[in-house]
Amino acid sequence: MTRSVGYGRMELHHGFETPDLPMRRVIVLVLLGALIPLLPSPSSAAPVCPDSLSTADQTRCLMKELEASDRQLQQALMGVAKEAKQVPGPTFQTLWRDNLKGFYKTSADPMQQAEAFRANRREVCAYAKSVGFQGTGYGITTTRCELALTRTLLNELKP
Repeated sequence: MTRSVGYGRMELHHGFETPDLPMRRVIVLVLLGALIPLLPSPSSAAPVCPDSLSTADQTRCLMKELEASDRQLQQALMGVAKEAKQVPGPTFQTLWRDNLKGFYKTSADPMQQAEAFRANRREVCAYAKSVGFQGTGYGITTTRCELALTRTLLNELKP
């Protein structure tokens, strides 16, 4: 039995009204639209080094990822330094260098910036783990933290 209702046809099956095919598509699209914000973002969908690995394998995996991220960071910082040198006039160069040297106690040299970032990153992540002071996994937790901070900076440095 079929009857017309509003925007689409409704069919009666076993006493229940079900929408016809075009109306079903609309319903599915509306439901998908409502569920998409609830899905995890691609970056948080799967950890870089899954927890299913042994502690030793996780540590090796995370260290490898952190080293790769550190290399990317050095390249990105070199790109920033190169870009800064291309800014015309002495004002920007002076402000940039003074800010790095005076306030942040580092230099305009990308290698020194990377080293300063790594040292501060280690300190922040060690502090964060100490504040939480729950359970074991100090090395894995702090390395994941360091990796996350490095990736955050890399995202900030994207052109």
